[in-house]
Amino acid sequence: MSADNNHIKKPFRMEFDVSTIKHLGVQMYSTLPPVIGEFVANAWDANATRVEIEIPEEPISEDRSEITIKDDGIGMSDRDIREKYLIVGRDRREKEGADKTPMPRNRPVMGRKGIGKFSAFGIAKIIDIESVSNGETSHFRMDYDQMLENEARRHIDFPQLSPSGDVPRGTMIRLQRITKYRTRSIPISVLRRGLARRFSIIGHKENFRVSINGREISVEERDFQRLLDRDEHGEPYVWKFKDVEIEPETGWTVSGWIGSLSKTSREQDGVDRGISIMARGKLVQEPFVFDALVGQQFALSYIVGELHAEFVDREEDTIGTSRNALVWDNERNTKLKEWGERTVQMIARQWGERRSKDNEMRLQKNELYREFQRRTEESGNRRALRLANALIRQTIIKTPTANVDDIAPTIQMCMHFVEFDSFLEISQDLAESDLSDVNKILALFREWEVVEAKEMARVTTGRIATIEKLQSLIQMNALEVPTLHQFLKEFPWVLDPRWTLVADEVRYSDILRKEFPEGSEVLESDKRIDFLCIRESETLVVVEIKRPKKKASKKDLLQIEDYVIFMETVVTGSTDPDFSSKRVIGYLLCGGLVDKNDVRIRAANLENSSIYVKRYDDLLSMVHKSHRDFIERYEKLKSVNIGRDSV
Repeated sequence: MSADNNHIKKPFRMEFDVSTIKHLGVQMYSTLPPVIGEFVANAWDANATRVEIEIPEEPISEDRSEITIKDDGIGMSDRDIREKYLIVGRDRREKEGADKTPMPRNRPVMGRKGIGKFSAFGIAKIIDIESVSNGETSHFRMDYDQMLENEARRHIDFPQLSPSGDVPRGTMIRLQRITKYRTRSIPISVLRRGLARRFSIIGHKENFRVSINGREISVEERDFQRLLDRDEHGEPYVWKFKDVEIEPETGWTVSGWIGSLSKTSREQDGVDRGISIMARGKLVQEPFVFDALVGQQFALSYIVGELHAEFVDREEDTIGTSRNALVWDNERNTKLKEWGERTVQMIARQWGERRSKDNEMRLQKNELYREFQRRTEESGNRRALRLANALIRQTIIKTPTANVDDIAPTIQMCMHFVEFDSFLEISQDLAESDLSDVNKILALFREWEVVEAKEMARVTTGRIATIEKLQSLIQMNALEVPTLHQFLKEFPWVLDPRWTLVADEVRYSDILRKEFPEGSEVLESDKRIDFLCIRESETLVVVEIKRPKKKASKKDLLQIEDYVIFMETVVTGSTDPDFSSKRVIGYLLCGGLVDKNDVRIRAANLENSSIYVKRYDDLLSMVHKSHRDFIERYEKLKSVNIGRDSV
């Protein structure tokens, strides 16, 4: 046997300090996107063109589950592993004197500190590494528990393992004995969004494709500009920057964009608020707002963006150890933060002014407000109506976060209650009040709230009668197919309080029925009653209605998923603004789930794709509770002594 072969069979040795491993892995990394992101960055530096990530979809078990990251890069030779990969803290750019990867890719190198390999210990106990370079396979396994056992020796030998045969070229990482997601599933959609936002080089343009469970992360998944709020002229709320010099005569430039979303909650669109900073195509600062203090602080809840600042990762390393936050105690980054703070303050101010103008334009176009204005002209008590009009306008125009649709109840209330003496008295009192007397104004508005609650209680009583009708339909299992469908079409608020009418329902439903006809072989008890499609802002909601006593099987869950995926291709690709939607979500309305583990797992996974199973019993309970709570609120308000007997 040759000396070379003897050398190849020697164990791989790594010298280490346990406290360093704990700090760089277990304590610093606790979520999946940054962990997987480290291996994606390594694949980029290895000139890979494809990275294939496999994530288990079932609940995680430490004994069985495994995450794999495989790339088709140049791989690591035995010598590379010994002299480069296993050297803790090795600065690749400094040691090799190279800022770019080898030709033909010639990419800007992302890695620097040589510590990303330990990130996986934040979620797993074992990191299995198999790499093929020039036909030579190197395979070994880093076991965290074994490293703890070798703490006193300060080094550990990793035996050479036999090739698995699963790696024709490049490198495959297997993360085993996963500890992070015990007994629950990994939210794959969250991982996709996380990776999409961490890398600007994913896609065909840079010849670098990343897939999860066989599905590529697309350029569109990181195109958050398509989610931005739009003004009354259809223009997005966005501020763009092209090679902006943050400090004169330094060459420190910033490019990118900052924009405003229409909502404040990450739960509504899956986007973390704040501005990411990128360098070399990789995230170097998690989303934040530069610690800016602005007059309209709530504006920061809408801001999102991506800025590219290559100078922060050029001559010196100014990125923190975790590689997702900048170190600010140096001149370059300090100037960047000062510029960012000024810029965010400017954007928040302009955003508020622009939203106020948009709100005024939207109010003037609002049909309910136009009706209110018509009634103003016909009313005998114009003073009260003028005051009500001023209150409406002040609410919507002076408050940038206001929404015309949100104040519809206020407009409706003004139209309904001008005939009440209490409303007229409140109007007169407000007109004569010192606006600095906050307690007096609050007391008047509390009384106004009672009037509103009284009217809403009347509406609620009617709704409860409607709910009782639905309950009787459920109990009889909706024997006539059109009955339940027509009921839900007429009263969609039963499914969701925000849905007050159904727009273009037939148009969308006909498309689904044509694409997914039911065959004669489907049992009568298993037939869907119909589709109900609802337009909600820029979202299309597909509701598949099953009979109340029908329990959904895995096949039913796959069907609603197919419906949603198909409608996404139809409406998101449409150029008709009256037909297109940016998002499709699904509901399967049925009597419950078949009592099987795989069905429950599938239903839980579908929720990550905004597809939900809604039981009739839960529906009734939810609607009963929400409306009963309102009646109780009215009774409580009515009992509060606010100094008047006329209500």
